[in-house]
Amino acid sequence: MATVERTAYPRFPKVFSLKELRACYTPSAEELDWATRSTRGQESRLGLLVLLKVFQQLHHFPNLDTIPASVPELVRISAGLNPGTKFGYDRKVSPTLFRHYTAVREFLGIQAYLGTDANEVTIRAARDAAETMDQPVDIINATIDALVLRQIELPSFSTLDAIVEQVHARTQTALFRRIRRRLSEDEQQRLDRLLTRDLASRQTAYHNIKRHALRPSRKHLTLLIEHLTWLDTIGDFSKTVAGVPASKLRSLASQAMSLDAANLKEILPEKRYTLMVTLLNQMRVRVRDDLAEMFIRRMSAIHKRAREELEQIQSRRRAQMEKLVALLDGVVQIVAEGEDDAQIGVEVRRLLAPSGDLEPLRESCAEVRAFSGNNYLPLLWRHFRPHRSVMLRLAEVLKWQSTSQSCTLLAALAEVLKNAALHREWFAADVDLSFASERWRKLVHRSDNLGPGINRRYLELCVLSHMVGELRSGDLCVVGSDAFADYRLHLLPWRECERRLPDYCAKLEMPTNAQDFVAHLRQWLAATAQNLDDSFPDKRQHVTIGRNGEPVLRRTVAKEIPASALALQQALIRHMPNRNLLDVLANIEHWTHFTRHFGPLSGSDPKIRHAAERYLLTIFAMGCNLGPTQAARHMGERVTPHMMSFVNRRHMSLERLETAQRELIELYLQLDLPKHWGDGKTVASDGTQYDFYDNNLLTGYHFRYRKKGAVAYRHVADNYIAVFRHFIPFPYTEVMTLPAVPEW
Repeated sequence: MATVERTAYPRFPKVFSLKELRACYTPSAEELDWATRSTRGQESRLGLLVLLKVFQQLHHFPNLDTIPASVPELVRISAGLNPGTKFGYDRKVSPTLFRHYTAVREFLGIQAYLGTDANEVTIRAARDAAETMDQPVDIINATIDALVLRQIELPSFSTLDAIVEQVHARTQTALFRRIRRRLSEDEQQRLDRLLTRDLASRQTAYHNIKRHALRPSRKHLTLLIEHLTWLDTIGDFSKTVAGVPASKLRSLASQAMSLDAANLKEILPEKRYTLMVTLLNQMRVRVRDDLAEMFIRRMSAIHKRAREELEQIQSRRRAQMEKLVALLDGVVQIVAEGEDDAQIGVEVRRLLAPSGDLEPLRESCAEVRAFSGNNYLPLLWRHFRPHRSVMLRLAEVLKWQSTSQSCTLLAALAEVLKNAALHREWFAADVDLSFASERWRKLVHRSDNLGPGINRRYLELCVLSHMVGELRSGDLCVVGSDAFADYRLHLLPWRECERRLPDYCAKLEMPTNAQDFVAHLRQWLAATAQNLDDSFPDKRQHVTIGRNGEPVLRRTVAKEIPASALALQQALIRHMPNRNLLDVLANIEHWTHFTRHFGPLSGSDPKIRHAAERYLLTIFAMGCNLGPTQAARHMGERVTPHMMSFVNRRHMSLERLETAQRELIELYLQLDLPKHWGDGKTVASDGTQYDFYDNNLLTGYHFRYRKKGAVAYRHVADNYIAVFRHFIPFPYTEVMTLPAVPEW
């Protein structure tokens, strides 16, 4: 059973602010007139108005004892009733309360739950939600939305919870049985063998399924390719889970990820096979994502090393270039001083070739010409050669697909894989390189027409390098992947976009047709530019205009802190009592109950003792980066590392942490303090470097921080709320992670 705190079932808050109370429970003139016409005495009128305003907020009639006293008092004052007017009903003597229930329903056009088909509507709504949702809390919330949309009175929470519990159990059981029926006997036996452990191995094969990707080295690429091959040998279960919503698959896979082989053996076969199949399907997708990511990272590192080598070569060639410039200056001087062309030619030859041999000068010019620009492409092969076999194997293992009409890159990849076993450098083939630049085409094609026309080495480099670019842009996708899947599959149909366009434009106050939208956009950009021009004189200490007409950001000079400000800070610190972080978390939990978002990944209520306390301890241990073992050493004998590690693995997930964090931020924004700092419409971007364990895909070397790690990239609003947070690996720039923000 779910608790009411974990759902969106309407209920009274613990504390009412005066602003909320007036906004929600002040009757309008029409409602006052209706109540006057529908009742005779002042107590009856007060009761009817209170029931009306309460139902408008809760969409059901609560127990009269649970209505806060401030609500009838506000309604009494707003209706102009006598101060001695009391709110209440004597249900033993008079049926007035039930008549008022009926009157409120008729006034609002609400269908009663009892005595109608509302129960059947509730069951159908819960059944529809259970087909796409896995968590009972989400099903309850979806059912509530469906009843409110149909103008049906909400039942009691216990009734709603009982209906959802039955529907969810039947839907899950039907799903488990359907998936087991799709499995053959051989597939079931293969799944059972994953849970057994040989005497020679310490862990079961099921544990190996959960292997994560390590840093993109040649060794780890090979291991991950072998891991994908092993997963494919277990079986392709995509047809087995066909038709199951993606949200259900993710939820079931996360449950399976938190369980070990011993836990799975205790589960019924139908559910056990379903969990294992969803995990296998999810891990096959994740491994393809990791392989594509490692492919991008490895090729980017190869290009980076080639660029660094070019810079080193250019620095070594500076002396040679200075020598050639000196020779050119000597030639100019000879020409300027001489009058006889024949004599000038003799002196120039003597200067350029004192020994009579011009070949050293030609070689020197050729070397300088070869690396005079930024063309590092000829240097790629030396850095690519050690990784060639594993990169070509990766390109062969993954199934690629173009999301555009052009398939020339995939055709070139097929030619590369076809001739991968060749040892000679040149071969004959008809390859369309229209996707490549002129520099690449010069390297791939033979210029002298004396033999086969395609250079195998540079064709491989050209194709793989362009595959990286198209993977990043979305023009190339990996079949069976998620992060690098075909983005078109996630887009709404065009007709659905057209249907939603008017409401979307109305919310953003934008025109719905193209002509007015362009005019609106031009006007908005012009107004923004004019506003910037008008405010520019006040920002001269921060921004100046350079010689080329572009803005230049000045280095901010720190202002000296006044002594009065330091004295004020010290005085405030003296008057502020010491607060323990655990006490702060306990106080926040008392007022917000944010730990209700945590619980078993299956969606059921937690069965552990003192669940809220264990959640707070786990949040403290993991949030402070202590870990369960270190934190347990300072918490006495009653708290063990297993208690916190179990909660972290079985009761918490990234989605649930973000949900709880989002709720706390929304509650914080209702306070007066952040409103004094700003309105939240302007943000500033910032990144913080964190030291990470080296053996993972997020870790990399950053040129700005001069160390390995990852960057926590944030957009912080002027009210000190992080409106966007994302961890980015170092090969990616912060500009690539920019979301749509309200204002810059």
